[in-house]
Amino acid sequence: MGAYSKGIGLEEILNRVEVANPEVKIQELDVRVKEKGKNKALKNLILPPVNLSTEEDWEIVKDEGIGFKEIEAYIPIFQGGRMMYGYKKASKELDIAKESQKLTLYRWQEESVSEYFSALNYRKQKEITDKTIEALTKQRSRLDGLYRENKLIPKSEVLKVDADIENNVALNLRNNQRERAAKETLMQLLGYDLDKKVELDEFSAINYLENIGVIKKVDAPESTTLGKRESLLVDVAEYDVKIAKANLYPSFYVKPSHKFKEKVGDRLETRNEGMVEVGFRYVFEWGGTIDSINQSQYKLDQAKIRYENNIKGIDLDMRNKLGEIESLAGQSQAQRKRVELLQENLGIDNLRYDNELVTTFDYLNSVNQLRTAQEDYYKLQRELVLAVIEYENLYR
Repeated sequence: MGAYSKGIGLEEILNRVEVANPEVKIQELDVRVKEKGKNKALKNLILPPVNLSTEEDWEIVKDEGIGFKEIEAYIPIFQGGRMMYGYKKASKELDIAKESQKLTLYRWQEESVSEYFSALNYRKQKEITDKTIEALTKQRSRLDGLYRENKLIPKSEVLKVDADIENNVALNLRNNQRERAAKETLMQLLGYDLDKKVELDEFSAINYLENIGVIKKVDAPESTTLGKRESLLVDVAEYDVKIAKANLYPSFYVKPSHKFKEKVGDRLETRNEGMVEVGFRYVFEWGGTIDSINQSQYKLDQAKIRYENNIKGIDLDMRNKLGEIESLAGQSQAQRKRVELLQENLGIDNLRYDNELVTTFDYLNSVNQLRTAQEDYYKLQRELVLAVIEYENLYR
């Protein structure tokens, strides 16, 4: 498979997850499974099962051949609502699958965004370290020249710089590996080949917040995707109780049939007779039906308690997430300013270091300050974007 470089950013990642993430595709297939289950329940509700059958001795089959002796249909008249409740339960299960599909999409979007920022961070760390190695190499060359020519400095000064260079080379080996791992994980989440060459677009939290505009506050957690799913789980539990109670009633049915042939002695005689039977069926389970009803009722009580608790949890999460977004937005702006100041300071220290106006220790201290600040900035941006996405996913 040919590999080529392509720039992708946050929006492209979110859109790609929706159409190509393997887990999202699996959940889409689960929706189709539930759709077929609903269709099957509907057919069972409105279409009576038809039985076409024949069985005879081998000697009769040799003489008469194979053909239908009888056709009959079983038409339930009353089953306590069991078939209707089964269909309604299947409809609710389909709705749950659809809501779960959304939640699966949200989850893997969040995972992809996290890997995206990890890759950006390691790329930036690598850039900072590359510049550090370049400056240290220049300094090492100067110090080595001073040592070799006139012994103006001790050899230990050269060795210290050599050690700093090797340390930064090791750091970059780690940064390269971690960037590659984050990119490959991202490619897997996006449904791409792991060896696909991509360039990740830089990200601006300020532009991102400006583009999404005002983040609306939600006052009805029960109308969110999570809230709807929890409500549907209660509905399914209610139908389970109704289905269990339906087993308390006998089943009444009509069974029309038409007999084409009938065995008389060792021959099949043509009949072409039709008839309609009416009957009922009741299974006594020695209290087992009541136990099943109680089991279903307990599960319904559990579902209701879980629903009330989860709705409160969703409401609490949304409140906390909104406050977290406001805090992270402010922190991100402050950290961006700090990075800019430290970049300017490092630029000055580069010149000073080139002109031997600052020690290697002080220079590396400036580098490490920028490196840490840059890493913290990406962490804040990642946390901010994830907080916004998680909040939007909560109320969607």
